[in-house]
Amino acid sequence: MKIVFCLLSLITVAAFAQDPANVLIYHDISGGYGNAVVTAAGNLWPSANIESYDGYPGGQQVAFNTALSSLGDAWDIVVIESWYANANTLNWAAVNDLYDTGAIKLFASTWQWTSGTAGQGALGNAMGVSGFSGFGSPVIPHYCWNTGHAIADGITDWAWNDPGLLTLNSRMTVSTATPVTGWTSSSTSGQAAICVASDGCSVISGFTPAYANESIAIWENILGFMWGDTSLERETWAGIKASF
Repeated sequence: MKIVFCLLSLITVAAFAQDPANVLIYHDISGGYGNAVVTAAGNLWPSANIESYDGYPGGQQVAFNTALSSLGDAWDIVVIESWYANANTLNWAAVNDLYDTGAIKLFASTWQWTSGTAGQGALGNAMGVSGFSGFGSPVIPHYCWNTGHAIADGITDWAWNDPGLLTLNSRMTVSTATPVTGWTSSSTSGQAAICVASDGCSVISGFTPAYANESIAIWENILGFMWGDTSLERETWAGIKASF
């Protein structure tokens, strides 16, 4: 009876984990791509305050900065998925400050890891990536290096599309970040893509989930991992199975 009660308690805790209160998203939208992150956040956290701003076509970089400043460390999760518009007007330094203090859980991906002039590279370094190497067309394969990670759960297709913009993704060299996926079939130095940042819960990426074939599912996994719901459920269930 005691075992059953404990199991029910664990399952209840996992099933009713609290939604984040405030989620801030910056993203681009073009050619039918770009809304997956907003859809995924809404699917996962129906009670959360989710504010989203698009660099393209909306030109809402300053509005994002204002929103970031307005709540500051009251944001639980901040997402930057910058793959089209020039994002040099984003307040990367403020994002970096919130990340450095542990105030937020952050997802950061930008086509300007190598060319940005507003602190994109400094943020990447703070998140545990020491070097970036940009590339554009043609589309190359993308691989999962750690199939047991929560970000990879249930994803069978890591292929992605080029929306016709010669969009730059990035090969990354990690220092303290931990790669989950990469641009080679097995783990290779300088070829990392989606990585868990040095704080253990944020994510830095040289891969753009927006135009992946399984974009919504990948985004749900990334966000769930960052907030902790998904990893809690997996760890709890693994412990339950191990007890039998």
